[in-house]
Amino acid sequence: MRFRAALFDLDGTLVDTRRDLAAGVNLLLADLGFDPLPVETVMRFVGRGARLLIRRTLDHVDPEERVRRDDPTLRRFLEHYWRVILDTTAPFPGVIDGLERLREAGLPMAVVSNKPEEPTLHIVRALGLEGFFGAVLGGDSLPTKKPEPEMLQVAAIRIGADLAGCLMVGDSDVDIDAAHNAGVAAAWCSWGGIHPERPADPDFVVDRFEQVVDLLIP
Repeated sequence: MRFRAALFDLDGTLVDTRRDLAAGVNLLLADLGFDPLPVETVMRFVGRGARLLIRRTLDHVDPEERVRRDDPTLRRFLEHYWRVILDTTAPFPGVIDGLERLREAGLPMAVVSNKPEEPTLHIVRALGLEGFFGAVLGGDSLPTKKPEPEMLQVAAIRIGADLAGCLMVGDSDVDIDAAHNAGVAAAWCSWGGIHPERPADPDFVVDRFEQVVDLLIP
């Protein structure tokens, strides 16, 4: 199949945000009187948006629910995350060169992330990635987020692409499920480190970003 456009997850796919995400979580936990968690533990709770990240984290450290899982707690986390959001976050190896090749080939591209839109845009812009993408959607851009299909559908419309010709690239089962719910092919990338276990049914498995490029411009 020849693909006509690409939809990319952000965290764990295009950029390595692990340490900064964990730092933001641990700043919140310190505020709340809990010990910090290892990066690997925090990563187990990532993938379905900031709200669920904080709920899962608090369920882990606070099983008696002494701390409220509410909007003020989520806002406190986001305030902390903004303090460290670009301390170590950077594109994965091969991403910049690969995106350059895809842009030169005229391939429409979009970011579809469950991270809230504002920090998603901030990272994309700060790392010089904005020029590659015709659309950037975050987890609060629409009423639903991945694995529901609407983000992919809207992203395809915004970049002027036929949804059926898109390839979704992501590092988690959420991305694979979103792609299949939208009726498009999905490539699971193994390098992200957030979701190291391969989902059950990706259409493609890629171990380097160069392999994504090869799928898109064979």
